[in-house]
Amino acid sequence: MTVQLRFFAGLVPMIGEKSIEMTLPAGATVATLQAQLAERYPVLEGFMSTYVCAVDEEMRDAGYVLHDGDLVDFIPPISGG
Repeated sequence: MTVQLRFFAGLVPMIGEKSIEMTLPAGATVATLQAQLAERYPVLEGFMSTYVCAVDEEMRDAGYVLHDGDLVDFIPPISGG
């Protein structure tokens, strides 16, 4: 299956792109995607668990099963005061 990924804030310079497309095996979860991203972009290793993941604009946890054509957003944690 193929999913579209979008990155925000500090992820953009780390990856060098605002969006990419990835092919994953059927039944892949958000955790699978995070692991493949960290393998493809080693600079992300150790950071992936801190990012919020939204699939088709709904927040999803690491166990969520992805589907062909999903739009996955990775959003860094935000703090404010």
